[in-house]
Amino acid sequence: MSVDAGLRPLFRKHLPKSFDVVTIESGSVGRGIPDINYCCNGVEGWIEAKKADHWRCVVRPEQIAWAERRLAYGGRVFIAVRRDSCELWLYHGEMTRRLLKERLDAVPCLGRWGGSPARWDWATVAELLTA
Repeated sequence: MSVDAGLRPLFRKHLPKSFDVVTIESGSVGRGIPDINYCCNGVEGWIEAKKADHWRCVVRPEQIAWAERRLAYGGRVFIAVRRDSCELWLYHGEMTRRLLKERLDAVPCLGRWGGSPARWDWATVAELLTA
């Protein structure tokens, strides 16, 4: 499974049609830029997609810096973590630094869903992204 645990295509497939979802491949051009940009009814935001085997995910310092800078300017930033292939954990971008050092279950999350991606509560995910 890829570093983002296949979350990019899952967000494109499962978010409501009212979402314009763009996956970002910034590579060495823009280090730290999240993997997904979305817009829904004038609300725009960013999602960093992560994979976690067991209780940890890898967060790079440039991702923390990008998220904190964007949040300081009033932007929306989230971290979506696919844990052990069957769970989705969604965090506010303010938790990026904590995810570097702490277990997923020690960091306050906005929501978590189990089972296959088709069973995750995508309506609630969409609501959290636009609230």
